[in-house]
Amino acid sequence: MNMNNLSQDPIINVIHNGIKQGIRITFEKKLYGATIILVLSGIDTMDYLDMPGNQEDVEKKDFIDWVKKYIRFPCKEQLAGIDLYGARCGMLHSYSIQSKLSRQNRCRQIGYMNKGKPEVRYNPEVTKDLVMVSIEALVESFFKGIDQFLINLFSNPKKSKIAEERLKKIVMTVPYKEQIVPRENGNGNRDGS
Repeated sequence: MNMNNLSQDPIINVIHNGIKQGIRITFEKKLYGATIILVLSGIDTMDYLDMPGNQEDVEKKDFIDWVKKYIRFPCKEQLAGIDLYGARCGMLHSYSIQSKLSRQNRCRQIGYMNKGKPEVRYNPEVTKDLVMVSIEALVESFFKGIDQFLINLFSNPKKSKIAEERLKKIVMTVPYKEQIVPRENGNGNRDGS
């Protein structure tokens, strides 16, 4: 890696300039649906990096386990991994808070507030099927979760080796450099003008 160009580092390129930056921009522009989708998709990406070496595809259990370990809100009420997995299915498949899991009463539906204190609100006396979460807090919790996850991941030599190989397969931004292509100059010859 060229240390003069950190944008080529997969963690900088994929996670900080890709996943986190996309979430920051959509949140700042108040594109809340896109923000939520990017967070939930980002959790899938973290699961992918965390999978055992012999596993090729992320599974529901991976998502739920990652959430249990890394998504924490600064309030008493928390979101369960299954709640966020149901939210993922609803948002990614139908741009809805409802999912197959929520219809089967296997998780709560997650409703969204742009900000809020407490960050997670749940009142089973009103409804047992819905929990509200601050999008701002979801973003902050996800970013903190990523940071802790990366520390844990790269502290483990076996897991870090697997993750480094997987990072090479994730979409990265590559700067575009225009190539000057010689063109014909009227005499049938090519020149650089």
